[in-house]
Amino acid sequence: MNIAFWSEDRGCGTTSSMAAVASVCSNAWNLKTILMQSRHQDGDLWEKIETAPLGMVSEDGMSRALDGLDYLLWQAKNKKLTEAAVLDSMIPIVKERMYYLPQSRYRKPRVYARSLKQGMWQIIRYAQRVSDVVFIDCGSGRNELAEIILAKADVVVICLRQERGSLERYFGKRHAFSGKVIYIVDQYQQESMYNQAYLRRVYRIGDDELGVIPHNSIFRHASDRGRTERFVRRHIRGTSLENQYYFMQELMQTTRLILKNAGIEG
Repeated sequence: MNIAFWSEDRGCGTTSSMAAVASVCSNAWNLKTILMQSRHQDGDLWEKIETAPLGMVSEDGMSRALDGLDYLLWQAKNKKLTEAAVLDSMIPIVKERMYYLPQSRYRKPRVYARSLKQGMWQIIRYAQRVSDVVFIDCGSGRNELAEIILAKADVVVICLRQERGSLERYFGKRHAFSGKVIYIVDQYQQESMYNQAYLRRVYRIGDDELGVIPHNSIFRHASDRGRTERFVRRHIRGTSLENQYYFMQELMQTTRLILKNAGIEG
């Protein structure tokens, strides 16, 4: 099962939302999850979930070390990619439950050659075989590689900002996807004019298609410091002295909504 996160504009919380949802899957329901980013991304996923520097891997006979994703793409291009190689390239966040595929910072514009597109999808397929759910951050805007991933995703999660311009830019040209579509409003504030009731009424979004991740400065601080999973693990049982009940209830409801549409019981 693969779930792709994407937004029309930058700054919609795509990466942090994906990391939070995956953390709930791993900590609440013990699902084995793998997180990764499309090759056109900035490689900033690790900043939300892991503060340690990226590990590097190398291949005999190669002149330079490659990060996890480039290493696997190299293997795919040379018809050497295996499930074992995919697993070996993953960095554990929660042992046996949550992993991410490291990727270095974006270096320069890249032409999406056929071998790259095929290799990226082959990596996703292998990751699916060794996990319960694969989460893929496709970033913002349309590009050739993201188009392929979004077209083949079982569920597409559209991240939205709670402001008029962002909403109109997306819904003014609402895209068609082959998989099921879920909308998430990041840093949601109920008192805003553009609340859930407004979105359902104006943009005709069904109750089973809309989730929110509430505005929460403590969560945002934790996420920016690479502690998304730690925050979720600490507060998911509601036993922490800090009152994060509302935030966690909404985050868990949003995660259940995504899993339900993916055919997974949460």
